[in-house]
Amino acid sequence: MILDAAQRTFVEFGYHGALMETIAERAEVTKPILYRHFPSKLDLLLAILDRSGEELRDALLQPDPDQMDWNTAIRHSIHAYFSFVVSSEKAFRLIYATDLNVDRKAVERITQIRSGIIDIVTNMIRSYTDTEVVPSQDIEVMAIMLVGMVESTVIHWLNKRDISHEVYEENLVRAAASILSRVPSRP
Repeated sequence: MILDAAQRTFVEFGYHGALMETIAERAEVTKPILYRHFPSKLDLLLAILDRSGEELRDALLQPDPDQMDWNTAIRHSIHAYFSFVVSSEKAFRLIYATDLNVDRKAVERITQIRSGIIDIVTNMIRSYTDTEVVPSQDIEVMAIMLVGMVESTVIHWLNKRDISHEVYEENLVRAAASILSRVPSRP
């Protein structure tokens, strides 16, 4: 309850505008109780980022790539990303679209989350790719490009919402499949 109230408050007011008093009120706890659980606003923010990053990571890791073919894996990953955004929009906005570059620890945490997503995609591409033919650095660059493509598309959708997210998803699936279809597959 505290983390949910804090997340809403950070997204609504930004890090500097979010007051611990407002967070305590929204969480229906006293400020001393809030400070007992989270000694500072930064500690509260880092806890929210950790939770949000884990939720996104877990969504992308299910199911195991060995249980599906390449096209199904692409479709699943993009759908999982959009599903996370649709069900946890405030968490996504906190990671990608707020003023959290105000503290080194918050920036490091966000960088870790985003790097973790790139690592998941890198490993997924690697699991379907002939790594004897495709250098590891090429696989990592492809993952960075694909993650960036998905991130920017999701942010655009969140800001406009003029077209359903399913249409965005389907177009991303086609684009990613087109890019990855040119990569030699694992023998």
